[in-house]
Amino acid sequence: MKNINERFKGLIKKVKSEDFYNNRGLANEVPFYIFDYDPKDELIVRENIRSYFLKEVAKSEKLKAIEIDLFDLLLESLKNDGIFDLVFQMEERRGSQVLYEKLKNSFNIEVILEYIKEKSKDKNFVIITGVGKIFPVVRTHALLHNLQNIFNETKVLLFFPGEYTTRDLRLFGFKDNNYYRAFKI
Repeated sequence: MKNINERFKGLIKKVKSEDFYNNRGLANEVPFYIFDYDPKDELIVRENIRSYFLKEVAKSEKLKAIEIDLFDLLLESLKNDGIFDLVFQMEERRGSQVLYEKLKNSFNIEVILEYIKEKSKDKNFVIITGVGKIFPVVRTHALLHNLQNIFNETKVLLFFPGEYTTRDLRLFGFKDNNYYRAFKI
């Protein structure tokens, strides 16, 4: 198996290819891709995304990319709702489980999709990060399933700290038994 740095080199080559840009080889499926990796490599992946991958993608004249970190999106949502400071007080007073339930209800899939839709206007390549940081508030299968409703031709690349078998996603080793219309990259 290639190490994570070698995989990033291959990823750059793939996303800069004409086949990737023109959605060739997808058999009429949505252009959704998953880059899975061992969770122990999380910090290396974050560094590679920021200092290498995004810079290389920005050099492309054809790809208009945006990175959307789901955890940063949650923080932005809390600030926009004026409750950022309150969530810490709520957790202290009522516990982590109550906070989790409140976050799950207020930062639901509709809210997330609206933020992603707004941020990705005029983009043809959406890069989603922060999956592990936001778990279990946002479930990857729900996100991928619902992104199909807003993106048809837009390429989506999800960085996933776990294993993608093309049949299911295993975040931190947990099997979820959901089908995904995404390609392992």
